[in-house]
Amino acid sequence: MFQKLYDRYLCPHVINWAMQSKSITKQREKVVPYASGRVLEIGIGSGLNFKHYKQSNIKEIFAVEPDSTLLEKAKIRAKENNISLNIQKIPAESLPFENNSFDTVLSTYTMCSISNLQLALNEMKRVLKKDGKFIFSEHGKSPDLNIYKWQKRLNPIQKRIGGGCHLDINIPSVIKYAGFELSDLNSMYIPGPRFLSYHYWGSAFLGDKDV
Repeated sequence: MFQKLYDRYLCPHVINWAMQSKSITKQREKVVPYASGRVLEIGIGSGLNFKHYKQSNIKEIFAVEPDSTLLEKAKIRAKENNISLNIQKIPAESLPFENNSFDTVLSTYTMCSISNLQLALNEMKRVLKKDGKFIFSEHGKSPDLNIYKWQKRLNPIQKRIGGGCHLDINIPSVIKYAGFELSDLNSMYIPGPRFLSYHYWGSAFLGDKDV
């Protein structure tokens, strides 16, 4: 009972607060401005990416977000940033868009909490245009064995307090397994607890692998 109440009433606000840290904001600044054309943002959260878009390069912004509280916050931030937003309350595993319909798919701090990540990545691949780009910034598996062991130990707690967030996802591997080709990949620890602060960011394009 307590977990359900926490997930519904407290967790969205905790996530919104945590995602506004200076170090994460700097990560957003590294990727969001490269979005262009018709954009789909996966797990838009409370709309913290809006102020980083280079709007002169954007035609339309679509978004999906399964949490009602975060979705309402995103709508408010869209208005504050003068963004016309098409947003739907749905999970990333079942996107209601046609094949090859977006120039950019953007994911920031979302892949850690998607229940069926491979299915969601397959959907992202499906809706991305053949010459489109997948842009991402995510935390994930540490390359240091001792830190990775702590990530495994802390996963059960993190999933409860972080809306299903996993600490140890191997971001490059899951992206490539879905059939994307990485065109740019960066990784490092950013300021913060080391079990939570190893980050991957960059871009990918459609490869030849069928999933």
